[in-house]
Amino acid sequence: MGFSKKGSGPLRRRLLGFVVTVLMVQAAPLPALPAQALPARAGLPTTVQAEASTPPLSGAIGHLYNTSAWARSVLLRPTSTEECSGTGTNRGCVQRFAGGDIAWSVRTGARVVVDGPVRTSWWEADGPPGFLGYPSTDTKNGLRNGGSKQSFERGAITYAPGIGAQRTNGSIHLAWGRSGFESGFLGYPVTGESTGLRDGGGWQAFERGFIVWSPATGAHPSMGAIRERWRQARMEEGELGYPSSDEAVGLKNGGASQQYQHGIITWSPATGARALTGAIRSYWSATGGQNGALGYPVGEEVRQDNFVYQNFQGGTVYWSAATGAHSTTHGDVHNRYVSLGGAAGQLGLPLTDKLPRAGGLVQQFVNGWLVWGPATGARIVGHPTYKVWSVNPGEFGWPVRDTWSDGRGAHVAFQKLETIWNDTTGELYSAEAVDASTVVFLGDSQLDMDSWGEQGARAAGYPSQVIRSFGGIGYVSGSPAVGGGSATDALAQDRILLPQGNPGLVVVTLGGNDARIGATDAAILSQANRLWDELRRKYPRSTILINGVLSRYDASHAQRRWVDGLVTREAALRGWPRISMAGTATIAGATANYLDGAHMNQTGHNKVAPLYASALRYVLGK
Repeated sequence: MGFSKKGSGPLRRRLLGFVVTVLMVQAAPLPALPAQALPARAGLPTTVQAEASTPPLSGAIGHLYNTSAWARSVLLRPTSTEECSGTGTNRGCVQRFAGGDIAWSVRTGARVVVDGPVRTSWWEADGPPGFLGYPSTDTKNGLRNGGSKQSFERGAITYAPGIGAQRTNGSIHLAWGRSGFESGFLGYPVTGESTGLRDGGGWQAFERGFIVWSPATGAHPSMGAIRERWRQARMEEGELGYPSSDEAVGLKNGGASQQYQHGIITWSPATGARALTGAIRSYWSATGGQNGALGYPVGEEVRQDNFVYQNFQGGTVYWSAATGAHSTTHGDVHNRYVSLGGAAGQLGLPLTDKLPRAGGLVQQFVNGWLVWGPATGARIVGHPTYKVWSVNPGEFGWPVRDTWSDGRGAHVAFQKLETIWNDTTGELYSAEAVDASTVVFLGDSQLDMDSWGEQGARAAGYPSQVIRSFGGIGYVSGSPAVGGGSATDALAQDRILLPQGNPGLVVVTLGGNDARIGATDAAILSQANRLWDELRRKYPRSTILINGVLSRYDASHAQRRWVDGLVTREAALRGWPRISMAGTATIAGATANYLDGAHMNQTGHNKVAPLYASALRYVLGK
């Protein structure tokens, strides 16, 4: 026998013409076999008018009816016999009652379907053979606002006064369940499911929102301010696409967010609902999202020329195809950047985030760096100058004013010195003034105290002196004072800054430390030639003179004398002015004036200085 969709069949109509009084019969439970009749128990009288008989109750349906006072109270009396169909696990039966139905299947057992809107909707959906299948729960009444609901094999039917009965099924039903069903934030369904959206999607409306589904994303609720922002973005047709997650609530400061195929919408009481997409969204997520330094977005993405930006509670994120995504976060660096016009101003787009450096902060932009010191504020430093400063900030101190340019190049005033970058030479210099009366010394600790070199240069007519001396350094030998490298490497890397201009004389006093460490002849000569060439490039119009290694004639200074000869012979082969200092300490009578094996006291310097001055005047033709 098949199933009738109508709740009142011919049998029920016949019974309505009779008055039937049934005294309920208590029966022992029987096996769940729908076709079996449930026999009446002796001693329980039943009074039925002669015109009709009570349809029999049997199997699981009869068992439920006879053992459940609630079922009997709502269903009243049977009005038809069981209607069954299917075999095996698909076997099922329905029996009609004055107050509803009992439906039984192998898969679900026996369930009560109370007469009312839920039952009507179920039969309108073809009952058991329809999409919903058999009920998996009894009808539940007394829900919020007088509603009722019943679950079926493939969904549910829910009713509320003023709304009517609506069916939910599949992924949308599961998503509604995650939200708490009718007691949750979505409330009751107010429409059935609709299809035909982009990419095969569908939706269903609820009292306080929607559930949206697509094959690619599944079903997710969409409601409140976040849904409104999604609607403004043209919902699934817009750049965000379908929601790909449920709304996440309980975020920082009472916020919420929802993921979409191509972005995210965040909301907080202080900022409202804002969308994030693309590289800015990825950057924001990677830096901690609303829990990071940026916090929630306070505006939407803005496109300007060849870049986009978005403002957040804690700063701004910028992106361009050339620079990628970086932020400026609130503070002195950000404020200074904004005062300079931001991305459209002097510095251009950021190339890095704000970074800690030497107790301060730095950030790189297309056209320079902002360098912030605790006592100096944020100052603009050009790229080449910053590269040198960053290696050894302590040598320079913090910048005290922005970089500026004149005919000499790009200046930066640091706490300890002023620098000049010259684009023509590609060199960074110190800004110390030099002229024809200036001598620039590059050397090791032989230039300590008032050295023989300095005294001799003054006597030879160079009263203005710039000294760059570093203990332990040589052509090959390194010094911590310049990052551990040799004088040659430090000069090439601008870790030793020499003054810009045309000094009258440049003097190199190196080699003693190379003798100390036993550097090979090949290494010394290779590095010496590199250093001399770098000096010639920096000072094409200055006289560059090479000093040998000051030494005594005793055996302990044999290696120093060897290196002296090595570098002065090489200088001679290249035509460089040079002065050999081999044995000069002995000649000057200063052998007793040494502090250690290599360094003299001031008396020793004073004794050597006249000899050196005489040699210097001779070599320079003075």
